[in-house]
Amino acid sequence: MSFSKKTDEKLQSNRNIIARLIAVIIFPMPIPFLIWLTLQDILKILSFADIIYFNWRSLPILTVMPLYLAYEVAFLSSFFTRNQKVDPRVMKYVDKLGMITCIIFFSSVLLGPAINIAFAFSSYHSCPVGGAFSGVYYVKDKNKCFEITGVKPWGKSDSKKQN
Repeated sequence: MSFSKKTDEKLQSNRNIIARLIAVIIFPMPIPFLIWLTLQDILKILSFADIIYFNWRSLPILTVMPLYLAYEVAFLSSFFTRNQKVDPRVMKYVDKLGMITCIIFFSSVLLGPAINIAFAFSSYHSCPVGGAFSGVYYVKDKNKCFEITGVKPWGKSDSKKQN
């Protein structure tokens, strides 16, 4: 009976190590890709270029990245403790960062539509795009909308052909 119990504990320990290794290897893979995409959107807004693509999801994704990295540190720290659990000192900081991230995340969710409204009152024109969850192209010249999206700008129908 004792031998079986020790074997089960050893098997469970091996499964935990494999699960943590998978978390440490696979979990950080999308981080560079997500940071590159979101920073690209944010930097284009700040550059005031002639053509700006803004996706409202960029801000919330970017605000979650510090917590994403903190969880990665927590996973890594579990390898270096005797009981193979996350060090409580690390979790204390991860919890605090989690609370701060939640506040910033929800404010960034509200900020996304505010940026879209700000563009509506600026010198930029939005180009019609398909889909509710796609980003929006903002251009200074309405004629560039067709080049970007392939959709004619608002009010540019073939009214001469109808007469």
